Amino acid sequence: MTEEPRRDIRPGDELALIQKAKRGDNEAFSQLVRIHQKRIYRLAYRFCPDHDTADELAQETFVKAYTSLQTFREEFKFSSWLGAIATNLALNHLKRQKRQVSMEDYPIQEIVSDPNPRANPVENLTEKEMRSKLEEEVEKLSPEFKATFILRIHEELSYEQIAERLGIEIGTVMSRLFRARSRLKKALEEYL
Repeated sequence: MTEEPRRDIRPGDELALIQKAKRGDNEAFSQLVRIHQKRIYRLAYRFCPDHDTADELAQETFVKAYTSLQTFREEFKFSSWLGAIATNLALNHLKRQKRQVSMEDYPIQEIVSDPNPRANPVENLTEKEMRSKLEEEVEKLSPEFKATFILRIHEELSYEQIAERLGIEIGTVMSRLFRARSRLKKALEEYL
């Protein structure tokens, strides 16, 4: 997927592009792709940390969006709709491949703060070890727990948004997050 700089667009402008695309204006849809492609690629990469796979999933997301565009309800956010498509495609890919999600490039600093440069070397080493252990443990989570965890921590979605995106109840989201965090906390006990 070629990357062009994202242009900030007002919601009304995006709605106009969506309406044009629904009427068959391919250039309008291409503009929507350019606006959202980086975010969709990053989301796909969180689930499948391989450039080619993430790129393929992002492209598949936009193909599915294009073919389903007439079903998009304009009172909803287009970015959320695309994110739901990408998430479902990524989960389906994981289920088909039965692969673990690697968190090698996951922004761990959002979960564990960056080492303090003024801290002593032993503290820095411990935090590096903890980060490595956290990545390893997140990789061991089931796809359902990983999806919920990624959508909450990385995408910063609300419980309601996660429930809608994954097609599950809010209570299930809360349960999965609780269980994922409990497992991670237990695995990191020696560091906490």
